[in-house]
Amino acid sequence: MGDYKINIVNLNVTNNYVELTAELEGDKELYYPRISACFYGENDNRILPMDLKSCNKNKAIAIGIFDTPFLFYNNRKSQNVRVNFLFSDGNGESIIVKPEKELIIPIKKKNILSHFFSSSKRERSKMIVTALMSAMFLPYRKMKVQPNKVTFLSNRSDRLTGNIKSVFFEMTKLNNVDITVLCKKGGLKANLPNLFKFFKLYATSSVVFVDDYYHFLSYLKKKDDVKLIQLWHACGAFKTFGFSRLGRDSYLRQSSPNHRQYDYVIVSSNEVIPYYAEGFGVSMDKVIALGSPRCDVLEDENYKKRFKKRFYKENPEFKGKKILLFAPTFRGGGMGNCFYPIEKFEVDKIFDKISDDWVIAVKMHPYLSERPTCSAKYKDRLIDLTSKYDVNDLLFVSDLLITDYSSVIFEASIVNVPMLFFAFDLNEYSRDRDFYCNFASFVPGKIVLNTDEMTDSINNEDYNQELVKPFRQRYFGDKTGEATKNVVEFTKELLDNNV
Repeated sequence: MGDYKINIVNLNVTNNYVELTAELEGDKELYYPRISACFYGENDNRILPMDLKSCNKNKAIAIGIFDTPFLFYNNRKSQNVRVNFLFSDGNGESIIVKPEKELIIPIKKKNILSHFFSSSKRERSKMIVTALMSAMFLPYRKMKVQPNKVTFLSNRSDRLTGNIKSVFFEMTKLNNVDITVLCKKGGLKANLPNLFKFFKLYATSSVVFVDDYYHFLSYLKKKDDVKLIQLWHACGAFKTFGFSRLGRDSYLRQSSPNHRQYDYVIVSSNEVIPYYAEGFGVSMDKVIALGSPRCDVLEDENYKKRFKKRFYKENPEFKGKKILLFAPTFRGGGMGNCFYPIEKFEVDKIFDKISDDWVIAVKMHPYLSERPTCSAKYKDRLIDLTSKYDVNDLLFVSDLLITDYSSVIFEASIVNVPMLFFAFDLNEYSRDRDFYCNFASFVPGKIVLNTDEMTDSINNEDYNQELVKPFRQRYFGDKTGEATKNVVEFTKELLDNNV
């Protein structure tokens, strides 16, 4: 990446906060600099983002204000903490840069009472609920952990999907493992009827898997002999999430307990380890690159043949057609608070300009209710498959993927599907959501900003497809096809250690 150095321009330390201004200087021009502070304590480390204030050729200045007593989840004492910096310049690579002079800052132990009264009304409400739930959980804390018990928790759906589904089915092949599944789509209120069942499972399972933010976890302190593993539902990382969005999402503070109890986070490659560590507020050694289990099936030729046979049997009108898979992500906050500007995807105009052998299959994000429509003239060439097939399976029959900022691009790279990125709102999305890298140089395909550019690219087969294979190698390496086995072997080791 080049040679870089960090100088501390300003440092202001108080009992509860550190205000830090750092200047990074490189041996070449900076294009998309991103700087985070890396704090190293006695038994933990944490990465927190800094705000980029200026960038001039080969120099960048970033500022961070950090709530030091809450840097680490289990901080119970005052200690001195070493600070380095994580730097990336938009190409997906990250390096640790040490300051010219070693930086050590003192941090105080947590003062829970002071923190309570200085928090917002929303945060105080959560602390009160946490105290109540912790009291309710006390009888369950006394239950013994069963050394062969594994639990799968999900609130993304009423059934297991994606990574957690792949691992579950492989785990069922093991002997002498007691497996329980608890799935209920929705947030805290929707899952309340399962609260006491959750208490028992969380208190007695040796290993617990989740695949998203599971609300109950942030209200309870985990037992030390229960291992909590995050099998995040998406591949890779290029949109910022979690603690990487400090200062952008007003509801999230550095001291939040969300995500921070994970013992392990499973990711697709070493490339994304720093981003998941920062986003989840966990130390980098807890993030392990074992691959993405949901992607293993993409390497299974027999499965591919079976799905294609089933698909064309159920959709005979698609035989002999070229399938354009439209699979965008949402804008807005998330479940129950998001949208897609569906008028931007002009189905009639697209069909007017491309050849008659194209059909459009729609796979909207599960959070979205909007659906593309068209005139009666083209109704036989547009089909909504949002609720019918897994998006990974649809890649087997797709001749072109049109998406925007969806992580489906990682799976598509394994199947080597050509991609167009319909990023009509790139500037606004980048400002509001932000990326870990420079979107334009990151994506494995051509960016189009309007319908005319999209149809011109389709007609000329201009997809920049030569970018797909290097992208796949970078973000999966040799881990495709083996991820599920890797996770199960890792889990077996944890279970054996608990016997």
